[in-house]
Amino acid sequence: MRPFLTVYGHVCLDQIMSLARFPEPNTSVDIVEKHRYFGGTGANIATVAASLGVPTALVSYVGSDLPDEFRRNMEEHGVDLSEMVMVDGYETSTVMIVTDSEQNQIAFVYQGPMRDMGDFDLLTARASESSIVHVSTGRPEYYLRLMEMLRSLGKEISFDPAQEIHHIWSAETFRHGIGFADTFFCNANELRTALRYLGMERPEELLSSVGTIINTRGAEGSVAFTADGSIAVPAIPPHAMVDPTGAGDAFRAGYYAGRYRGRSPEECLAYGNAAASFALEAKGGVGKVPTWDMVEERAAPLLTRS
Repeated sequence: MRPFLTVYGHVCLDQIMSLARFPEPNTSVDIVEKHRYFGGTGANIATVAASLGVPTALVSYVGSDLPDEFRRNMEEHGVDLSEMVMVDGYETSTVMIVTDSEQNQIAFVYQGPMRDMGDFDLLTARASESSIVHVSTGRPEYYLRLMEMLRSLGKEISFDPAQEIHHIWSAETFRHGIGFADTFFCNANELRTALRYLGMERPEELLSSVGTIINTRGAEGSVAFTADGSIAVPAIPPHAMVDPTGAGDAFRAGYYAGRYRGRSPEECLAYGNAAASFALEAKGGVGKVPTWDMVEERAAPLLTRS
């Protein structure tokens, strides 16, 4: 099936560990709890979007150690993996997050083949057929070439460097990248960095560089900024707060599910907030993947507000 959405980003193995206290250098300490989850911005967005009925392709680079179960999970949700490429000589991207009893965290990130993707040829077969291309985490030297090519094809481009805006992207590369984009996705911290890179103070000023800003604000919900003004939609509380991992990725998937069905900007934000609330109810980025009926039902109270 021709994809409506193509997502570029990480496929990642998340190792989550808990301990009572961090050890001193050259000593050891017992791990109290340890879990492995399937994650990565690209995999999370694509998996949830496909589950919500959006024809979705994922473009990413992985190592030969990618678990078969991870691949099957994405395929069973309907993700097109024809351009998820296994690169010899690398292990799959991995994030190890260690948390102590006071909820302090240390994260260790192994980028795998995504670190060197700037040296690889562009993968564009799925993107060239898609209505929307979502560019998430990865290397600027790859994505700037990609976005320039997609712009020449007239594709709608969403730019979403996520946490990598702070340390992988620079003011120069970010300015270049956002100039190719139609939509910029960001949370509060990422928006501040974007404004700093461009020497601006208010989100509305960014509209001189990009047509739409989708700003997620956690418990405050989400806001869309356009030339016609701003639209704010409140958050939807989860039934239980378990783990925030992947909530932003689920929001994007819910937003695209609305776009795919031709819904209004306000409705798309509501569907995004609803999808994010499900992600909060389980551990891991795709610990709880909703269906479209589930998201539509949970978003309904927002859309019937007086």
